[in-house]
Parts: sequence; structure tokens; C-alpha cells
Amino acid sequence: MKVNLEEFLKEFTSEIPESIKNGDIYKITYTQKMDSISMYAVFPSLLEYNEIIGFEKNLEVILKLDRFRLYPRYDEKLFSMVYYKTLIDMLRREMSVVNGFLDGADTSLSENKLTIKLNHGGLSILQTHNFQSELSKLIYNQFGLKVDVELIGEALVSSESYDKMIEQASADMPDYSSQLMPEKTNEDLKHEAAEAATPTQSIDISALNLDFNHESAEIIKGKAIRTNPISISDALKMLGEKVVVVGDIFMSEIKELRNERKAVTYCITDFGGSVVVKLFGANKDIDELPLGKLKKGSTILVSGKIDFDQFAHDIVIKADSIIQVKRTPKMDNYPEKRVELHCHTNMSAMDAVTEAAKLIDRANMWGHQAIAITDHGNVQAFPDAMYNTPKNFKIIYGCEAYVVNDLDRAKIINKADTRSVNDEIIVFDVETTGLNSARERLTEIGAVKLKNMQIIDSFNIMVNPEKPIPQKIVELTGITDAMVADAPKDDEAVKKFMEFCGENAVLAAHNARFDDSFIQAACNRHGIKFEYTLIDTLVLCQCMLPEMGRHKLNLVAKQLKLGKFDHHRASDDARMLAKIYIKIIENIRTEKNINILSDLNTNIEDIEVKKLKSYHQIVLVKNQLGLKNLYKLVSYGHLDYFYKKPIMPKSVLQRHREGLIFGSACEAGELFQAIVENQPHSRIVELAKFYDYLEIQPHAKNAFMLKNGTARDEEELKEYNKKIVALGEELGIPVVATCDVHFIDKDDAIFRKILQTGNGFKDNDQPPLYLRTTDEMLREFDYLGEEKAYEVVVKNTNLIADMIEEVRPIPKGTYTPTIDGAEEDLVRI
Repeated sequence: MKVNLEEFLKEFTSEIPESIKNGDIYKITYTQKMDSISMYAVFPSLLEYNEIIGFEKNLEVILKLDRFRLYPRYDEKLFSMVYYKTLIDMLRREMSVVNGFLDGADTSLSENKLTIKLNHGGLSILQTHNFQSELSKLIYNQFGLKVDVELIGEALVSSESYDKMIEQASADMPDYSSQLMPEKTNEDLKHEAAEAATPTQSIDISALNLDFNHESAEIIKGKAIRTNPISISDALKMLGEKVVVVGDIFMSEIKELRNERKAVTYCITDFGGSVVVKLFGANKDIDELPLGKLKKGSTILVSGKIDFDQFAHDIVIKADSIIQVKRTPKMDNYPEKRVELHCHTNMSAMDAVTEAAKLIDRANMWGHQAIAITDHGNVQAFPDAMYNTPKNFKIIYGCEAYVVNDLDRAKIINKADTRSVNDEIIVFDVETTGLNSARERLTEIGAVKLKNMQIIDSFNIMVNPEKPIPQKIVELTGITDAMVADAPKDDEAVKKFMEFCGENAVLAAHNARFDDSFIQAACNRHGIKFEYTLIDTLVLCQCMLPEMGRHKLNLVAKQLKLGKFDHHRASDDARMLAKIYIKIIENIRTEKNINILSDLNTNIEDIEVKKLKSYHQIVLVKNQLGLKNLYKLVSYGHLDYFYKKPIMPKSVLQRHREGLIFGSACEAGELFQAIVENQPHSRIVELAKFYDYLEIQPHAKNAFMLKNGTARDEEELKEYNKKIVALGEELGIPVVATCDVHFIDKDDAIFRKILQTGNGFKDNDQPPLYLRTTDEMLREFDYLGEEKAYEVVVKNTNLIADMIEEVRPIPKGTYTPTIDGAEEDLVRI
């Protein structure tokens, strides 16, 4: 279904030129206040520049908009040099620097290269303003053609000649106001004349420490600013003093006051703080200022006194000088470009903030050949991605799945054992200095001995960890350095524990992998051999108490009404765990026919698949069959296995693997978790073999692990990545470096923080999950060495991208463009 422009604006048909009536709308965007609208439409024939401008201005008046833009798109066959002047005119209104320099230029088009020879200078200025890329982008946006623009000719032009060209270009600019717009009032003409009479002053701000295009600086009010700006947050502490700040405008207002005076207000932010900027003056003086240049999103350098405004009841800067500046766009300057294989859009389960189109546009502008769309558990961004794909650019469709390992479910007992359930069982618990058994140490071991389902003995020993106990652990367990100062070291403590257990014992623990890892680590450090059968009561509780959402020891004790206890002390935890074990076994013994220990695995149903612990995994579409399989997996996740989120069992992934590429994902992936938990190397190898590529990310992304004690310092975070790289080398599996993108620029972290705070996140320090250039990523991984950093950042990401065919997620003729956002896109696969 197509939406014809004439039909959509049927109330204003008489005001629309015939050539524009034939357009078919495929996209409309607008601001929240509906004061700015952009319309994207396909036209069968080329439009004249004056038709476009006249149509835009007319709708601004009719609809009372601050801004209306029409973005035409044509068939690529219509592109020719006949349209060159229109393209330049359209570019001129966005880049005033275009004025004059291109007059009389010689142009030639050969295949996909447009050469412009300047005859009046200005080469360096146009290059500084990225004229080539802007013109190339405009051609692509209108015709879908990738045309390289080359500028040659004279480089320099005198400032006098430049000023003269700007004035002449302004004077020669056609007046389209009479074409479709109502006649202007005398007041409108008077205001425009006042603005025209005030020429904008360009100044040099190269001496200032600003990452801006220095030649773009224009004085809006006052005089040149020679002082470097400070952050807005610092400025807010300097009441009564003169400050200089720089920020982006996010709100503006002009108010009429008494006695023919006006107040102008701008709210600006530098993404670290925000402040109100005010200026007052007589109507005549304010009208003479070129304030029309300052729009939402404009960047301004402001100098003035900061003070508390009694009227606004807020801290404001009373501006003496305002200078508009333009940010220098960040570019990817490395000769070879990387490919981002892990990228979330604003469709990613309320976890990311950037539209797919913007991410694609940025990657394409940087010269990347592709980008992956990997939202959490869904494919909702695919239509937006497909309809905004530049020519010669590849979208890698995929998702970050929530995967449960049903192929290797945790067992209640770790190996076959024919002993009776009435035989001796040692129920134990440990306290430690942290979570990582490779680095942290034991502080306490507590245990009780069961026989015939009765407690017959107990054991408790404090352990000197030979290191300070972190304050958080002291608060959790109550165990202090003083309490363990004279205690035996871990080798002696483990030997005494072994004596209590006896030979070839049966041990039981809650989340046994954790407790067992610390016992085994101590044994391995001291060459102690300790063999035993291990029962995990956490798995037992998950199987037999499926109605519970979580199965922490204290919650299970409450569920079974076993009373309170001193949680997080080993001896008390062990005693309570013994009661839980006895209670559950007694309840199910007859019903499940539990006689020997092995019956715990064979006679008790496994944990329900969707309640297994989930891990992250990247799934990329390799070809059209893979796309179909991904749609199946997403459907299964939402329809058959949904539990708080769409779950994908590994067994289902395996059945529908054809045409898909599996990646190990982030720190929430099963492989990374196994490395952090210091699981046996054989187990880590087994997990790694499931994936087609392994993934590492900038170590700062995992800084939260420093706060929760999982990692000691940044070097350990880097060490995790090094282990994954070494694992890839060992198994011949490519390792790729990704950004795990959740927002496009570093400063946009605040938007995700707002989003997550609204979703209940409390400890919400945002990791740097922004899209990085190739240069930035190479610097991130320089600790791997230059050759290896190049391999994981550039070589392997392009290797994966080259394996992937171009696919179309929505067949032609199945897409319905939405107009007001009230309808959904219709997709019939």
C-alpha cells in the first residue's frame, strides 16, 4: 500500500505544485511537540529547487510549524549533471560556505566519480567543511547512488573576496515567497530587513581548546571570546562570577516584555550539566541580532555572569557574548575499516536509544562496509534497517538471544553413585573473601554429617586467607581480619575438613559449583588429592520447588517453614541446608522412588527449560534460509519458552542452525562466565566449540566487575579478554572485537541512564557502550600487541562480514508506510 502525497494532504491540494502531488510518502518524522516535521517521498520525475522550497515554506505557514523539510528520492536512472545545480542549491541552504566558491566551476561526471574544479579558490575551506562527503551523501539520499566527489583547483581565497562572495550570494538568492506562501506583513518584512542589515561576523577561535570547526565560528551577540570554556557543572559553582561555557541548545524561547523589550532564553547542555542562558534588550536591539540561526541542536559558546535569577528561580548566565560554532564530525581515519558485529537499536527491549537509521548512516559515513543489528531477543528493527540501507552497504541481520543450555543441564548429583540415600552425606558451606576462586581465598568452612537422614556430627573451622577481607564481605558475613588472624591457613583447614568427611565421601552444597571451586582451588595449590561425589541442592530445589522464582538458601528455608537462621555464616548455612535436604528427600522419597543416590538424577524430572539460567549469545543471519530460521527461533522464544524474556534453548538453536552464525557475546555469555568462574579448561573448550566466532569487548565495558568484586583491577579485566584470544588460537576459532553498542556517541550515555533508571535500575553507572572508529578500537586493544589487535578489530570482523550474504527481511510489496505512528508496519513473511 502506497500513501500518495496529494491524498495525504488533500485539504491543501490547491496549494501543492503538480509535480509534488505525484510523490509517494514512505516515511514521516516529527518532534514530540509537532513543531518540526520531515517528509520523505519518492517522485517519478525531478523537482525544481524553487518548487521544494516553496512547498516547504507554504506548509510551515499553513501548519504553523517552526520547520518543515521535504526529502525527495528518485530512481537512480534520473541522475545526471542536469540536476547538479539543484543539488548545489539544496546543499547551500545547509552549508553557507558553499556560496560563491562553486560559481563558474568546471564539472565532469565519469562513472561514479564527480570532479569539480574550482576557479575562484576555496578548496581548503570546502574540504574543511566536508563538502565532498556532504554532496556525496546528498546524491545517495536522493538517488541511491554512491558517487565519490573530488575537489580540485585553487586552494586559497582572500578574506575580502570571501566576504564579497557571501554578500553577493545572499543578494542573488531567489525569493520564493510569492510562489505559494501568503503575502508577508509589513512587520515580517521589517523584521527580515533588520536581520539582513546585520551581517554575521566570522571569527577565528583556533586559539581556544575546542574540538570544533574553528572557521565556522560566527558572532551572534557581543564580541569575540578569547577565554577557554569550563564545564557547565563547574560554572554552576561560580555564582556572581563571569564564566565561559559551551553547550548545545535543547530549548529556546523569546518573550515580549513591557516597555518594548524582549527576553531571550536558551537552555543548553554539555551532557555533563545544563544551564539557562538569558539575554535582554529593546525590541529593536534584539531584532537586529541574527538569532534565527540558533535552532534546537545548535552549539554555542557563551560568555557572561552566572547568578541566581529571582524571576526564573534558577541559576542563569546573563550572556554578554554568544558565538555559534559547529562541531567537527568524528571520522574513521584508519585506512582499513572495521565492522561492528554487536549493535543494539532503540528497539532492543528498552535497553538502547539510537535508531537503526542513524547507526547505519554513521557506519556508512565512516566507510565501514557493514553493520550488524543485534537487538535483545527480537527483530523489530529490521524494517527500519532495510529501508535505510545505503547502496554498496550491507546490513547484517541478527539478534542477541537469551540462551539456556538444555544440552548440558546441571545434574543434582555429578556422577553415578549406588550408595543408599541413608548413607553418610556431608552437607557443607564455605565463606570466602570474594567470588573468584582463582584469586580469592576461604575464610570459613562449616559442615554437618547426615546418616539415616539425621544430623549426627558437625564441623566448623575459620581459615586465614592471608589477605585482607574486603569491607563488603565483612558486612555480609561478619567475619573480620581479627577473627581469622590466628586461624589455620587453607591447606591445613582443608585437610581437617577431609578428616571430618572421610574417604570417598558424598558432599552436598547449595550452588555446589561455587563451594566446590574453592575447595578444589585450595587442594590444587597445595597438591592435595581429595575425591568425592557432589550433590547440588540448588538444582534439587529448582526441580522440586518450581513454583519459586528464586532458590536462594534463605528463600527456600522460608518456603519450607524451617525457621530463621544466621545466613552467610558457614556453620549455620550448612545446618539449615541439611534440614532442607532432609525435608525435600522425605517428601519425595516414596513418590519418586528415591533409594540410591543416582536416583536423584534418573527419577526426578529436569528443571523446566525456560527456568534454567540464561546467557547471552549473538545470532547472525548468513543467508535467506538463516533469516527464516532466525524468525523461527524468535517465535519459539516468544511463544513456547517465554519466561520474563524470550528464551532460546540450545537444543532448538542447534536444530535451526543452518544459515546462521553463532557468536559468544559479552560478559553475560556462557563462555565468558565460565572463564570468570574458573571452570576447568576442558569445560571451557567444550563451550567454545559451539560458537563460530568468539567475542571480546573494551575492558571498561566490564568495569562493574570491579565494583562487585568479580575482578581485582583493570589488568584482570584485560586478562579475561586475553584468555578468550588464546582460546581462539588454540581452537582455530576467529576472535572479534565489538563495542556492544547501545548508543551512538559517548555523551549519549545519559539517555540510556534515564531509560534504565525509569526501568528500576539503581546502580546505574553507564559503561562506554558507544560506536567506535577503527582507530579507537585498535587503541582499546593495543595491550594484545599491534598484530593481534589488528586481527581482532579489522581482519576478523571483516572476515565474518564477508561470510554473510545480502538478505532482504521484508519481501517487496509487503511494507505499509506509517504516517502518524498509530499503525504498525505490516510484514507478511
